[in-house]
Amino acid sequence: MVDKEGNPIKRRRLLWSIPPEATEIAMTVSYNLDVSSASIISFLRLQLRWRGSIWKSVLKELAMFVFAFSCVSIVYRTDLFLSKQQRKIWDNFAALFDQTMDFIPLTFMLGFFVTIIVRRWNDIFANLGWIDNTAIMVATYIRGDDDRTRMMRRSVVRYMVLTQVLVFRDISLQVRRRFPALDAIVAAGFMLETEKDLLNDSNLRYARYFLPIEWCTSLLYQARSEGKIGADLLMNELSKHVLEFRKGLAQLCNFDWVPIPLAYPQVVFLAVRSYFLMSVVARQSVLIDGQPPADENPLYPLVPFIMSALQFVFVVGWMKVAESMINPLGEDDDDFECNFLLDRNLSVGLSIVDECYNRQPDLEKDVFWSTDVEPLYSSDTALIPKNPQIGSAANYEMKDEEVLMMPHVDDMLGDELDFKDSSKLIPRKHYSVMSVAHPFGSGTSLPVTRKRSAFAFDAITRKINNRSNSRQKLYNSWSQATLNGNFQMDDNAEEGTTNRHKNSSMLLRAPENLLDYEGNDNSISMQKLSCDLTTVEEEDEERAKSTLDKSHGS
Repeated sequence: MVDKEGNPIKRRRLLWSIPPEATEIAMTVSYNLDVSSASIISFLRLQLRWRGSIWKSVLKELAMFVFAFSCVSIVYRTDLFLSKQQRKIWDNFAALFDQTMDFIPLTFMLGFFVTIIVRRWNDIFANLGWIDNTAIMVATYIRGDDDRTRMMRRSVVRYMVLTQVLVFRDISLQVRRRFPALDAIVAAGFMLETEKDLLNDSNLRYARYFLPIEWCTSLLYQARSEGKIGADLLMNELSKHVLEFRKGLAQLCNFDWVPIPLAYPQVVFLAVRSYFLMSVVARQSVLIDGQPPADENPLYPLVPFIMSALQFVFVVGWMKVAESMINPLGEDDDDFECNFLLDRNLSVGLSIVDECYNRQPDLEKDVFWSTDVEPLYSSDTALIPKNPQIGSAANYEMKDEEVLMMPHVDDMLGDELDFKDSSKLIPRKHYSVMSVAHPFGSGTSLPVTRKRSAFAFDAITRKINNRSNSRQKLYNSWSQATLNGNFQMDDNAEEGTTNRHKNSSMLLRAPENLLDYEGNDNSISMQKLSCDLTTVEEEDEERAKSTLDKSHGS
C-alpha cells in the first residue's frame, strides 16, 4: 500500500488514527472462569473485581449519599441547630416521609425498564455481524486459483467489512475516535483510494452505506458471468448471505436512530434519586413502633444508616446496569468490542477466502474405523460420572410379562358394552396379546396362566363398569363370549362352565367372585366369563384358508 506521494506505508502508520488514551480502554469484562464452579471462593472472586463492577458504578454516588446523610444526621442530633420542639416536628415529618415513600413504585419501574433494556441489548448483539459464514460460502462457490478470482473473493469480504466500518463509525464513539475521517479508513487498510473517491463522488446527501454492498453483489454477478460460480442458484445463495449481513447492520442503525423514548429513562432515574433524597430526611429518627426506644444506645442511629446504604447500593447498582446497557456501543467497561470485531472480521474473512482456500487434509481412515467408538479422557476427567441422555420413562418395568392390547373404551362405548348382547361386543380382530419381553413378537405369546388372564379380564370389566353412568347394567345370567364374534348364552351355569369348545387353543376363565355387586335387596354373584382366544397367527391362517376355499369354490 502506498500513500498519495507514492511512498510505501509502513505497518506502524496504520495506528495513526487511534488516540493514545483509546489504547488504554479495555471493554467487555470477562469473568466466566471465576464462576466456573459454585463455591464461596467463586463468590469472593466475583465480588472483589473492580472494573465493570457495581462498586465502581455506585462509588461516587454512594460517597455523596453517605456525606449528605451524615451532614443531616449531625444537624438533627446536636442541640446546636435544633431545639427539642423542632426535633419533634422533624420526627413527625420524618415519619410521614417514611410512611409515604412506598408511593413510588421503585421496584416495578426498575424491573420493567431493565427488562426492556436487556431485550434491546440482546438484539443489538445479535446484529453486530460476523463474516465467517459468508466467507466460507464465498470460498466454496467462487472457484479458481488465478489472481483475478482471488481478488474477487478477497474484495467481496473486504467490501462487507467496509460496510460494517462505515456503519460503526456513525453509531459507535469508540470506532469514530479510531476513524475520524475516510482517510483513516484508507490508512487502516479497509478501503483503497479509488474506492474512497467513489464514495466521495456520490452526491447523495444521505448515508452511503449501500455502496460497498452494491460493489459486492456486482462482483458476484461478474463471477457468475465468467463461470467462476457454477450455477445461478449458488450466486443467489451468496447474495442472500450478503444481504442478511447488510440487514443486521441496518437494524443497528435503526436502534441508534430510534432509542427508547426519553421520558422513560428520565422518570426512572429521577424516581430512584428522589427516593434516596427523601430517605436522607425520613430515616434520621430512631423510632420503634412509632415511639423512641426506652433505653438510649449510641448504636441505634447506625441501623437506619446501614440499611439505607445497603438499599442504595442495590437499587442504584440495578439502575447503573440499565444505564450502561442503554448504549452498548459506547465506551463503558462492559460495552461491545467494536474495533476488535472489525479487525477480526477482516483478518478471518481474508484468511478463509485466500490462505485457506481449497486446502483440506487427505482422506484417511479414522482411529475408530474397525473398532468401537470409545473416545479417551484425560486422567482428571476419566473418573467423573456422566449423565447420558435417557428418557425419564425409559427404565420403567412392567409388572406383568404379557399385555392384552385392546381398543380404548371411552365413556360412551362403556355405556353401550353388554356381554349379554353379542352385537354390542368388540369384534375379535381388535384384540391382541403381546409379550413385554419380546416387543416385536406376535400373538404367539398368548398362552398365559388362567389366573393372570382372569385377572386381566377382571380389570377390564371393572374399568368399563366404573365408567358407566349407572351400575344397574349387571349380568344376571351365565354368559359365554368368544372374541371371534361367536357368542352363545347358556341357560344353565354349570353347563356353561363344563361345555367348552374342544378346538380352542386356550381358555381364559374369570374367577368365581368376578364383580360382585350389592344391590338394594340382595347381592348378585357374577357368573363365569369364559372366552376362547385364538392367536394372531391362527387368525391369519383361518383368514387364508377361507380365502382359498372361496377361490376354489368359484
